[in-house]
Amino acid sequence: MFVMGSKIRIVILFVLVLFGAWFYFTPHLTVKGMRAAVEAKDAERLSRYVDFSALKGNLKASFNEKIDSELMKDQGGNQFASLGAALVTAFINPMIDSLVTPEGLAMMMKGEKPNSLTNAEGAKTSDSEVDMSMAYESFDRFIVLVKAKASTDEPVGLVFSRDGLFSWKLSAMRLPM
Repeated sequence: MFVMGSKIRIVILFVLVLFGAWFYFTPHLTVKGMRAAVEAKDAERLSRYVDFSALKGNLKASFNEKIDSELMKDQGGNQFASLGAALVTAFINPMIDSLVTPEGLAMMMKGEKPNSLTNAEGAKTSDSEVDMSMAYESFDRFIVLVKAKASTDEPVGLVFSRDGLFSWKLSAMRLPM
């Protein structure tokens, strides 16, 4: 009877370890699924991994914050700084709406610059030419840094947030500014 109890404990421990490992690697599986969707050029499947409203809101807030900080630096004696900031802000929303598409995200996951969207049919970046690193930032936040290997630019940060207990969605980006 004692031997049977220890076997059950070992099986339960083994199942718990497997469950913990699977739980830990769920964001890695999400990134793998996104990359597969990018390679297959399947925009609909890629869209399932993205919270577009959160992503657009985050990018708009980031750009507005950057504009405000630049405005505070350059405000000394420039009467037209506020007008310029208002004009730039008016262009941000349509720009972000055009960048945050499945096609635009596919390019960023390949390490290409977002402003190269107009040259989508141009140079292709293969997986071997992309530097990608992944890490947890917190229990509910996972970061993927992506850049082309030959590039000296800062990487694009793809921020994933937990969506439920086991799935993840792209909810923010950290663009080098």
